[in-house]
Amino acid sequence: MAPPAPAGARELVVPAAPARPEEPQAPPPPPHDRDVAKRGRPGPRPQGAGARILSLGVRAAVMAAAIAIFLLFAAASAVLLLVLVVAARAFRHHRGSRYRVPSPGPPSPLRAGLSPADLRRLPTFAFPSPPRGCDGTPSASPCAVCLEAARAGERWRAMPACRHAFHAACVDRWLARSPACPVCRAAVAVPAR
Repeated sequence: MAPPAPAGARELVVPAAPARPEEPQAPPPPPHDRDVAKRGRPGPRPQGAGARILSLGVRAAVMAAAIAIFLLFAAASAVLLLVLVVAARAFRHHRGSRYRVPSPGPPSPLRAGLSPADLRRLPTFAFPSPPRGCDGTPSASPCAVCLEAARAGERWRAMPACRHAFHAACVDRWLARSPACPVCRAAVAVPAR
């Protein structure tokens, strides 16, 4: 019922709304779902202090597990990188031996080159004037060690076994390291006195 109107006031009459057919109404939501209906989205039920602490504990455990997995991956990557660096250094030291052809017999001891006394016993000769070609220019074979052309009067040394000849100074440096011909690798036998 409406409260009585004060004296002298006019009554306002509001026309009634036209009658509509009644629509079936949904039953009201249960009491705990009323908050969901007000907000328009589902959400958690109101929590107590114990549930909040449990939720924070679960979040902390998940975060700790994620950090542990990340650190484990970082440590494994660091170990793998260290192994690769050590392996690369080991292979770098053996790089020169990679292309050697294995000998069929037992390994021979490493031989040094010829001694200075042995080098003095190898024969030398003075290079003669080079023969002239068809066009009149001198045609001399170059030294296979330094690749310079031979000139008349230079000291040359011929290998006793294969007869290849080189500048004496060039081939002496070679023979001090390796007792073989620089061209054909024939062993250089020093003549006896």
